[in-house]
Amino acid sequence: MADTQLLKISEVIRPKTVDLNMKNIENKDQAIHYLTGLLDTAGLIIDKEAYIDSVYERESMGPTFMENFIAIPHGKCDAVREAGIAFGRSKNGFDYQTVRGGGTAKLIFLLAIPNRMSGDAYMAVLARLARLLVHEEFRNNLYAAETYDDVMTAIINGEQLLEDLSGSKS
Repeated sequence: MADTQLLKISEVIRPKTVDLNMKNIENKDQAIHYLTGLLDTAGLIIDKEAYIDSVYERESMGPTFMENFIAIPHGKCDAVREAGIAFGRSKNGFDYQTVRGGGTAKLIFLLAIPNRMSGDAYMAVLARLARLLVHEEFRNNLYAAETYDDVMTAIINGEQLLEDLSGSKS
């Protein structure tokens, strides 16, 4: 259970890794490359191409497209200096196809996880994000966000909601 407390989304998303107005993105490949560039600019990636390769390796294993116009591609490799999440929002959405279908993505979270992080901690971050995105209020807050601070408020409030829900089930 301790692994789920190791890393919060709010701890690994940074101002330089958020773009609330992704323009000229037409497909998954462009989105992954663009958001990887944000992670690189923030100093979280050592080798962009090696990281992108890890994302596509994961993509080949199964879909990272969810319902509600959401995609959560992710990669875990030595090319990641420090865990991070790039978040992009596209008003009109873009084509996000996977090995098992896909659709239009408007909210995309690209996770960068260093190899040294345990698989359990990695999956806990992914699961936490997926649980947050199930909540319509959280998604609506992301759509309404105008600044990085708005995104952070939505994430922190969402994480608190998850903690409250998990506490009430105990």
